[in-house]
Amino acid sequence: MPDLRRHTPLLILAATAAVLLLMAGVYRATRPASGLLTAEEARAELEDLAVRFSAAIENGRDVAPLRGPIEAVVDQRPELRNGRKLLGQLYAHVGDTAMAYDEFAAALSIDPEEPMLQNLAGTAAAMLGDATAAETHHRLAVRQAPDDPALRLPLADLLIEQGRWDEARDVLLGALSIRVTLHEANFLLGEVYVGRGQEGDTALAVGQFEQALAKLPPGKPGSAASRVAYARRLASYYAELGEPREAVAVLDSLPEAARFSPEVLADMAGYLDRQGQAVLAGLQYEIALDREPTNADYAALAAEWYERGGDTRAAALMRARRAEIGPDTPR
Repeated sequence: MPDLRRHTPLLILAATAAVLLLMAGVYRATRPASGLLTAEEARAELEDLAVRFSAAIENGRDVAPLRGPIEAVVDQRPELRNGRKLLGQLYAHVGDTAMAYDEFAAALSIDPEEPMLQNLAGTAAAMLGDATAAETHHRLAVRQAPDDPALRLPLADLLIEQGRWDEARDVLLGALSIRVTLHEANFLLGEVYVGRGQEGDTALAVGQFEQALAKLPPGKPGSAASRVAYARRLASYYAELGEPREAVAVLDSLPEAARFSPEVLADMAGYLDRQGQAVLAGLQYEIALDREPTNADYAALAAEWYERGGDTRAAALMRARRAEIGPDTPR
């Protein structure tokens, strides 16, 4: 039998080396710029980090663990625009808008001829309350990429916030002249006409909101959320005009899944109540409860609306269903 005691130092050294190699791999994975990187190596690290950043956002994961590795690369290679840009995007995503703007500005000082980067800087500046800087960035983005209509939308939105209706209108009409299917431009045009309020603008606003809805491509990711947002805005505008019946009709035209979402149900109930139809509001929640039999909120809200409309029997039935769901279920 071999004498293991003679080989103990060698075994210890081998084990130590294996642990060190493992630790080095973990360290490189969590802080990629541990050594002095060449520009080429830094670019490769940034490409990998950008992929991981995008994947984290797409899958709803926390991006904070990527902050250290990105900062490490930027610390070593501050002259790389993409590093500054990526770090700015991470800061923006975690809510540190001031730091985000600083990084976008630094990236633009390296290369100002990137319209998407100008757009990011403009959005950050607007969030910081610097409308002048935001407009400068957004106008530069449009000038640098005149054939990209989507870059005109943030500029129009900024002008709308400032009440510069005709300027915003011109920007949006220019975007639609490039891409007539750009439904976001129609939606913002609706807001322009609502805000401007000149004779005939009411019909123009309704028409633009309806066009925005009509242009939404069916089945495209994100279009369902836009459809709900557009329909709710059009319905709220009808309500502002004193036409709750039209508001109800707009919401009633939504696909069933959206039609019975909590936000749309709440809007619908409010518009029905304006017509003196609180019982119908209760019925909406009862139908929603039949779709989701364990939703205690729907049972409670149905009872409240029935009670408000004077249908005490229906209210009592909904309270009983609420009790069946369970007393410990949150309202």
